[in-house]
Amino acid sequence: MITRRDTAVATFVRTVPIFHDLKGRNLDILFDFLEERKWDVGEIICAEGELGRSMYVIREGEVEVVRRSSRGNSVPIVRLGPGECFGEMTLIELQPRSASVVVKKKAVTYSLTNLDLWNLYKADNFAYVIILQNICRMMSRRLRKADSRIVEFLELLEPPRPAGKAPKKRKKK
Repeated sequence: MITRRDTAVATFVRTVPIFHDLKGRNLDILFDFLEERKWDVGEIICAEGELGRSMYVIREGEVEVVRRSSRGNSVPIVRLGPGECFGEMTLIELQPRSASVVVKKKAVTYSLTNLDLWNLYKADNFAYVIILQNICRMMSRRLRKADSRIVEFLELLEPPRPAGKAPKKRKKK
């Protein structure tokens, strides 16, 4: 739990997109649920396949999100730094972690569990709705970015065709 009197933390939390629009009492209530943790380089914050219950906001440092390929290789997906978050999918859907997160530069995180989110719902419905709405916005942005990457990748696999020309239709048998 973070003390409400820590103005540096309060200032930082106000800049985090997932907590955007929380002020005053709503922010104070959120502090009751956030837990600070320090991580060393090389530590695994969460592992692909494990059942997760927490999302994390990075205060300091850098982490790398990695996922295993079908061949078993560890493939880096993205690096995240201060103000960014990960693990939010577990707050929406209780499924195994989709990737691992490894600390690349000594890090400080604030975590929020799905039970914390439920208790926030009971304590401050406005803050709960704002956080969920912001999580949805962030996930939507990430999905759009992933869609763009998939299109770029598929374009590499497919020969180019003139603009405005539709792909050939297959003949029905």
